[in-house]
Amino acid sequence: MPVMRPATLEDVASISEWTADTFAWGDYVPLRLPRWIESEGSEVLVGVDDADRPVALVHVTMLSATEAWLEGARVHPAHRRGGLGSALNHAAVQWAGDRGARVIRLATEASNEAARAQVTGLGYRVASTWLHASLQIDARHRSPDHDRLRSAPGSDAEAAWLFWAASDLALEGRELIPLGWQWRTARPGDVTRTGELLQSPAGWVSVEQPSEDWLRTQWIATTPDDLLVMLDGLLDLCAERGVSELDVKLPLLGWTAEAIRRVGGEPEEVLVYAKPVIQREITT
Repeated sequence: MPVMRPATLEDVASISEWTADTFAWGDYVPLRLPRWIESEGSEVLVGVDDADRPVALVHVTMLSATEAWLEGARVHPAHRRGGLGSALNHAAVQWAGDRGARVIRLATEASNEAARAQVTGLGYRVASTWLHASLQIDARHRSPDHDRLRSAPGSDAEAAWLFWAASDLALEGRELIPLGWQWRTARPGDVTRTGELLQSPAGWVSVEQPSEDWLRTQWIATTPDDLLVMLDGLLDLCAERGVSELDVKLPLLGWTAEAIRRVGGEPEEVLVYAKPVIQREITT
């Protein structure tokens, strides 16, 4: 039986050594580990060797009272295929269940066949498929004045939510909202709480600007005929603010993919997996 325990800040240096080059571009785990470990409602579980050194990890966090999110699953190359990943997954699901989770989700690129096979074997099933694209901004880009995005009044929030809730975007996305690279069920308050609510004749969009040169969409309410205008307005907004990159996430539909390509994006498919969390009976 693998030995597992919660990670501590003292483990960060050791874990960073063998997670730095997980992918061709590196890995986000070393950068996020300290915040994960110190966050409330969050746990980094590690599998350790005989010297108590971490050789596997997973991060689990509660996104709502009943929804958990799993990410950052890694196993040291020398310790793979020994059951550590599965054991940590089961421990993370139990951790979430003990805190009231009814469902646990995770995401992986559609192109990552190894990860897809592993999570399917653990009982996860695809809940929704999303498109992700990073658009580079031409500082000279301008939209027609009537198509430009402007701050939406607070009174628009309810109308925007009702419009989105009845749309194909909500249906195909299973009413999930992306919060960075975590997905949970959207709530009416998210229209204004998760970002800056903007509007144009094409609809509404909630955006977040994590840094001076990067802006990302959180939530979009529009139609197939208007999405292209919405994306053009977002490119205009980025150019006006001096932002160099726009990050877009939308549920996979024929018209969402086409619109992203028409503004110069190369969308990648991201699969959001989910499985129910069985509550343990507590006996006394």
